Amino acid sequence: MTRKLAIRLSFLSSILYIALTVIYFAYIISKINHSDSPSAGAGLGLLLAFLIPHYSMFLIAVIFNIVISLIKFTKNYLIIINIILYVIAGALGIYIGFFFIISIIFQIIFLIIAYNK
Repeated sequence: MTRKLAIRLSFLSSILYIALTVIYFAYIISKINHSDSPSAGAGLGLLLAFLIPHYSMFLIAVIFNIVISLIKFTKNYLIIINIILYVIAGALGIYIGFFFIISIIFQIIFLIIAYNK
């Protein structure tokens, strides 16, 4: 696997992660809107309050990933910064779900492979 392929796979994994989180939250909001229970949306505000730091850190990491993958500016220090940002985003979002953590782990693995090439 080449450095460029590993970086592009990490970027593809980021796009997949964003798409799955949008689908996940659309599903949750749809369940809340179609529920007859008065306490159906009670935890949504708290969930969003905890997820704002995770998604802001994740979006910063995605921006770094765009710079690395599309502009072909593949310096090792940018890859290290990107790995650190993904680790922080994964730590902040560990309570979201198992699939989301696996996605972040794959992104980190691809970036480590890119760093070693």
